[in-house]
Amino acid sequence: MSQIIVAEEDKLRAIVHEEVSKVFHTRQEPKTEIDTITLSGALALLAEYGYILSKAKLYKLTASGNIPCRKFGQKLVFSRKDILSWAENQTKPKNDQSEVLLTLARSARRKK
Repeated sequence: MSQIIVAEEDKLRAIVHEEVSKVFHTRQEPKTEIDTITLSGALALLAEYGYILSKAKLYKLTASGNIPCRKFGQKLVFSRKDILSWAENQTKPKNDQSEVLLTLARSARRKK
C-alpha cells in the first residue's frame, strides 16, 4: 500500500513547480552551433549560399588577405558569419553603370 502524504497547497505547488522546471530546463538548453569551420567547410558553406569558389581560389584569397580567416596551427579556419558577410559584400548589382562604362572604354581603346 502507498503511503499518503499530507502537504499544504503552497508546499505542493512548490514541489510540482520544481520537478516540472527540472524536466523542461534540461530539454530547453539551446545547442549553439560552432562558428568556426575549416577550409572545406567554408567551400561547402559558400556553395550552399550560391557563391561557388574553387579550393585554389580560396587559397589565393587567404594568401592575399582578401578574405577573413585565421590560422590554428597549420590549418586555416574561418568564421561562418564573417565568410557569409564577405561573400555578400563581394556581390554587385546586375546593372552597375560604372562597370558598363569601364567595359565600353576598354573596348574603344582596343579598337584604335
